[in-house]
Amino acid sequence: MTFALKKLTFSKKQLVPFFVTVKREGLEYLTQLVEDGKLKTIIDSKFPLSKAEDAWAKSIDGHATGKIIVEP
Repeated sequence: MTFALKKLTFSKKQLVPFFVTVKREGLEYLTQLVEDGKLKTIIDSKFPLSKAEDAWAKSIDGHATGKIIVEP
């Protein structure tokens, strides 16, 4: 599975797949962290949909310092 992910994403990073079972308590805890301002999302860059290919290239490059957003 890891080999397939590397081929699909052209990633040179070590990928370790894992599965998570979502539980209500965990989601409530995350919600509380966001509401308390203790959990923040860092946005690296935003791209219009017409530049989605550039956004993909940036994500594959591995140098993003946060989330890469593609807007309609």
